[in-house]
Amino acid sequence: MRSTRSVSLSALVLGAVLGLAAGCEPVDLGAGGNPPPLSNRVCYQDSDCTGNACCGEGTNPTHVQDGPDCSSVRCTNNCPQDYLDCGRCMIICRNSRCEAACQG
Repeated sequence: MRSTRSVSLSALVLGAVLGLAAGCEPVDLGAGGNPPPLSNRVCYQDSDCTGNACCGEGTNPTHVQDGPDCSSVRCTNNCPQDYLDCGRCMIICRNSRCEAACQG
């Protein structure tokens, strides 16, 4: 009975170690990576953050107080893929700072 318990415990420990090791690989940001924020202002929610250009054509996240005034801008829905909102990134508030959350 004791050997069965030690084999099960060994398998459990080995599985946990292998699972943790698989999750500890270096993060590959690829060619684009996450663009750095342009503002150091504190954000409290995602709506406190925006891109540094109107119509989803921003290239870096920033706080809305430091971002452009887009109230009189008319957007054409023609966004290049390399920009934040129209491409692979979303602008979010993370750890009280505006950042870009990008997918690979």
